[in-house]
Amino acid sequence: MLQKRSVFCLVLSLLLIAVFYPAPALGSPRGQMERQGFAVEIKGLQQPPLEAPVHNPPAPANPLPHNPAPADPAASPGTGSGGSTAQRNFRSGAFMPAPAPAPVPDPVPFPPTAPALPDAPSWMTASEAQAFMLLNQYRIAHGIPPVQAHRALTEVARLKVRDMSENNYFAHNSPTYGSPGNMVRQAGIKFSALGENLSGAGNVQQAHAQLVYSAAHRQIMLNPNYHYVGIGIVPWKATPGIIMVQLWLKP
Repeated sequence: MLQKRSVFCLVLSLLLIAVFYPAPALGSPRGQMERQGFAVEIKGLQQPPLEAPVHNPPAPANPLPHNPAPADPAASPGTGSGGSTAQRNFRSGAFMPAPAPAPVPDPVPFPPTAPALPDAPSWMTASEAQAFMLLNQYRIAHGIPPVQAHRALTEVARLKVRDMSENNYFAHNSPTYGSPGNMVRQAGIKFSALGENLSGAGNVQQAHAQLVYSAAHRQIMLNPNYHYVGIGIVPWKATPGIIMVQLWLKP
């Protein structure tokens, strides 16, 4: 009887163990953990690490095209003066048309050739011809047209210079013939303007230089309104040298 009771208790114990402690499934991770008695890391089941978020700003509604600024041709060596007909204003970022090219001016004509130096007429004496050539050279050098030799006016100048030499005076008014205007009118010469220069020197060239160095005389010599001249030259009796009279005429 005692033996049967012992067997019954053993069988009952085994049944209780079977009910409350079922056999674990082989190969199960949970069974492995429970068998080992501590938590283990299961390879391949961990979550991937989170990456830092990438910030992508939204694109603008109407993006503008990117046009890189061209190189400045003025700062680039080896560039010529030609190029595009438009230019960029890099300071303001605006695109501005290039100014219209300046019109090419017409070639400046060469200054007109100097007028020819008129020859002294054959009826002039050598001294008178020399004075006439010096006078016109001086006018042409200053851009003034040359004057023409007036024969009748030359006769009046000769008359005046002989009167000065013989009567030993040096003045515009002659004690014999009066003023230059009166002498020219008596010779039947009409004029709208009249001038007279007097000079006494050692020779013709010195007499011409004395007139050039005098502002009043030089003003008459370079007056473009005078078109004709009469020149009289004679030796000066009172002193070595010559006396020269120039009569200037505007018809």
